[in-house]
Amino acid sequence: MRYITRICIAGLLLFAGCRKNNGDYNYQNQLKIFDGTIYDFLRQQQQYDSFLLAADLVHRSGLLKNKDTALTVFAPTDASFRQALDNMNTLRKIQGRPLMNLSSLPAEQLDTLVCRYIILGKIAADSMQLQDGLTLNTINGYPMHGKLNRTTSEGYVKGGPGVIQFSDTKKVIYTNRWSNTSTVAIDINTKNGYVNILEKDHMFGFDEFISRMSPTNSVPWTGEPFFIPGTIGLEMFDKGGEMVGYHDRSRDNYGGQFRPAESVDITNAENNSYKIGWTETEEWMKYTVQVTETGDYNMQLRFGANDANGRLHLELDGNIVTGSKLVLPSTGGYDRYQDVYSTVRLEEGKHVLTLFYDYANYDLRFLKFLPVNRPMPIPGCIQLEDYNPGGEGVGYHNTTTNNDGGQYRPSDGVGIAFAPHEGGGYVVGWTRAGEWLDYDVDVKTTGFYNATTMIGTSESDPKTFHIEFDGVDVTGPVKAVNTGGYDKRTPVTVSVHLTKGKHKMRFFMDTAGYDVKSVTFKLIN
Repeated sequence: MRYITRICIAGLLLFAGCRKNNGDYNYQNQLKIFDGTIYDFLRQQQQYDSFLLAADLVHRSGLLKNKDTALTVFAPTDASFRQALDNMNTLRKIQGRPLMNLSSLPAEQLDTLVCRYIILGKIAADSMQLQDGLTLNTINGYPMHGKLNRTTSEGYVKGGPGVIQFSDTKKVIYTNRWSNTSTVAIDINTKNGYVNILEKDHMFGFDEFISRMSPTNSVPWTGEPFFIPGTIGLEMFDKGGEMVGYHDRSRDNYGGQFRPAESVDITNAENNSYKIGWTETEEWMKYTVQVTETGDYNMQLRFGANDANGRLHLELDGNIVTGSKLVLPSTGGYDRYQDVYSTVRLEEGKHVLTLFYDYANYDLRFLKFLPVNRPMPIPGCIQLEDYNPGGEGVGYHNTTTNNDGGQYRPSDGVGIAFAPHEGGGYVVGWTRAGEWLDYDVDVKTTGFYNATTMIGTSESDPKTFHIEFDGVDVTGPVKAVNTGGYDKRTPVTVSVHLTKGKHKMRFFMDTAGYDVKSVTFKLIN
């Protein structure tokens, strides 16, 4: 408790006064104001240097210095940072991974940690004394929680100093799943907000940070598994870093694109998309996937190779996927792309899919999976270029006879191009009012679904489409506003009610002027 004593002597913490009350003593907080900002206060104490360094590294220290920004900071000590880094590096050493310090941590991970401790607004401890406490929103919008409790002084129940239980809610309502810590001093008043001092040996905030920095399991890049059937842009490998989300023999991203802090080499490809380059034998990448149903799938891999006899395979939860061992021919150059196809067998459920380079002399674009001789399953992702066969008036209706994009199904009249930016696969473009695309689908469960369409447009006036099941409009007109360009896709979500069984789904263009990539159906619990 020496650091609290020092602060008290400096006259910066709460002062305790006692009031006689029928022979008992009731603790009263008396507030002192520090003549400076939150940053100035923490710097002066010389026990929060790690927290301030972390804030500097992720460009958050300006907020702590800004007198016009009201904040409440729950300050972790240097001792907490030392303990967390020691525990993290012990685990990394066991895993055979390089040790790390604050300066070498990925910025997005460090920022997540720092933001847990910085709350928007000047929030006094007394406002947290309600029975259910108070939800506290961090500067990046994450919900934390504060609850003021009174300790017991001699002869007076709950008459002692106030202590805040500060909690990470994990975004769940069940308090037994929260991570908690306590304060040792509260309501230090500065020019731009309050500072609350956390106990020096706490691990709250660092518990999940350690697992993120030294994970044994990877996590999806987008936070959600990729649906299969569907398309996987190979630059969207799992988070977790070297030897967890991927293995790359070089330390740097030679291409410098998309995820420059990662070691996987990502560079630009056709139509402003991405690819994995500078591949080396025995490297690998992981992808968390959700296979909607057990069965055979047509697998498409798009790649470029200067030489022949490149080899790779897939593993699902560590087991080699039947049919996934591929030998890749030369395409005539790394920037000259071709597709190779195979039939693979996949099991229903959530899995980790690993792409393993057996002999690497190729660049890789994306993987695409389609069910063999089965309707598209729902829940799941429907890539809109995979409309039914049969041609004009049967699988689709298009007002032109040429595929304006020239890709994937070049003999059809639907305009299809490679999808720009991340994600891989294709987009349907050159859309016109009255055109439509049909799909055979199999709804697995009756219920309400969120239907999310990835769409891009540069048009100023709203564009609309709707989705039909067996001729019935289930969405009504869905509006797509200007996304900043046809190549800048954003999600548009509506809720629909679907019944179990096989159906005919139609994507109908009410107006012209947008590119669409996919519709994903997720069951609402």
